[in-house]
Amino acid sequence: MIITKEIKNDKILEACKKFEKVKNSGVEKFQKLDSWLEREANLYLSEISNKEKKYYKYKKGTIINVNFGVNIGSELCHTHFAIVINSDDNISKDTLIVIPLTSKPGVGKVPLNNVIKDEVVAKVRKKLENDRLTVEDRIVIRRLLNSYKKYSEFSYAFVSQITTISKSRIIYSKNKFDVMNKVKCSKKVIEDIDRMIYKVIEGADIVGMLDEINGEIV
Repeated sequence: MIITKEIKNDKILEACKKFEKVKNSGVEKFQKLDSWLEREANLYLSEISNKEKKYYKYKKGTIINVNFGVNIGSELCHTHFAIVINSDDNISKDTLIVIPLTSKPGVGKVPLNNVIKDEVVAKVRKKLENDRLTVEDRIVIRRLLNSYKKYSEFSYAFVSQITTISKSRIIYSKNKFDVMNKVKCSKKVIEDIDRMIYKVIEGADIVGMLDEINGEIV
């Protein structure tokens, strides 16, 4: 039920004071707290607009760019690439099950070598082979390639941080040549991740989770 009457909420005002204190604490992960809260508020406003939305359909293995926000404790924060692992997505579904990517090795992480370089950068670079490109287009593509340089190192699938996200958290590039959110990682990478899920979540009720990931629950 949607309540349209404006009600003064002292708890929200008090929370704002606490958020400001956290923002000014000097703790690094909270330095962008204000930007994240503004984004969250805009997403909430969009949700209460009560408009039916159609979403992009993502295939299993698609590499996407996600703003995970500012979270508690060791939960993943800020912007990370991620791999879609459910195979039953459709345009009416507003959530995805994803595994974030990280550059740091550790327990519960699957080595993916240079997956961003091999799957994303390679496809962007291939666009330069188009003879119909203008000089301006080539400049734009090269700038895009430069923006991916820092992500071309060894990367890992952070399987222990498997999570469900709203598609509203996905970041879409304004660069028309960008292929992020459109390309898939290799079949081998997907198989390696599937195997690691069983190991990392050992003892948990993973049967239902994996059924959902593989599209067996509708």
